[in-house]
Amino acid sequence: MKIENSRIAVLAENQYQELELWYPVLRFREAGAAVTIVGPKADQVYGSKLGYPVVPDESIDDVNPADFDCVVVPGGFSPESLRRNAGMLNLVRNVDERGSVVAAICHAGWVLASAGIAKGRRLTCVSVIRDDVINAGGNYVDEPVVRDGNLITSRLPNDLPDFCRAIKQAIEELPERTSEARSTHDYDVKSSANYSSAAKVKTGAVAPGSANYLMYAARGE
Repeated sequence: MKIENSRIAVLAENQYQELELWYPVLRFREAGAAVTIVGPKADQVYGSKLGYPVVPDESIDDVNPADFDCVVVPGGFSPESLRRNAGMLNLVRNVDERGSVVAAICHAGWVLASAGIAKGRRLTCVSVIRDDVINAGGNYVDEPVVRDGNLITSRLPNDLPDFCRAIKQAIEELPERTSEARSTHDYDVKSSANYSSAAKVKTGAVAPGSANYLMYAARGE
């Protein structure tokens, strides 16, 4: 498959690592791929660990997993929330089951574990979660980028050049797809790395008096 004919989903949630989201987004848009940032909700701001905002192009509830040739899962602490979202796990699992490309970096190994696709796979991740991927059945190795078939994993932001090269190579090995193989959903790219104010991630109780809480991002604070 030519890279310019591919469609790539990049997953977004609060507390994402800045480079691990935006580097693949901009790298593959520059290469001509159709890159869609997918979040729990569209048109809602999500903040990175340092307050860098991202507004997803699409809500996870509105996308069709069959439309994507690759899904990229950034790290930071966002995988802690992504792994609890059934729609996100379904997207990752569906792409993997079709033999399309799944790429995960840093703490994104948590998502692979929760999606049930780490077992028996050779992979890497940030060292602090190595026990998690091992306990999920993964064969952990400490290398900048590891490819096991359609699964590509890396450790840290410094590994991003190798990570993206491996993703590109894997996509180019996929067969071309006909338009009939995708849905008729119109994926409108609205996301941009430009911003006018930071997005501070906060927490709030789900209801008055509740000990349960949710994270949210607030602009300009």
